[in-house]
Amino acid sequence: MRILYGALLLGCFLLAPTLALGQGKSTLPIPQTFPPPEPDRPHLQIDQPPTVVHGDRRVVVSPAQTKQEADELAKLAQSIPADVDKVSKGQLPRDLVARLKQIEKLSKQLRRNIAQ
Repeated sequence: MRILYGALLLGCFLLAPTLALGQGKSTLPIPQTFPPPEPDRPHLQIDQPPTVVHGDRRVVVSPAQTKQEADELAKLAQSIPADVDKVSKGQLPRDLVARLKQIEKLSKQLRRNIAQ
């Protein structure tokens, strides 16, 4: 038992300088700041959608088409509360999901048209 303890103690003394020298050398670079600074980018306002321009082409939207889309959106939106009441009673109207998707589509189109 003494021999085992002595060998273990000798091994610790021999390995300690090797481990100490190995700890000083790091192969991974240490970043100066964490998280690294982001490059300068313009910050968008939360309530403003980004403006996307494809080359020099600008799409001209007719006011009549915009009005028609807005009227259709309002008509669809007015029909939703009654259907939600039916859903709470366990009835699912067949076209409710389709009308909600149409509302999304029209609102995106209107937002795109107005933001130009």
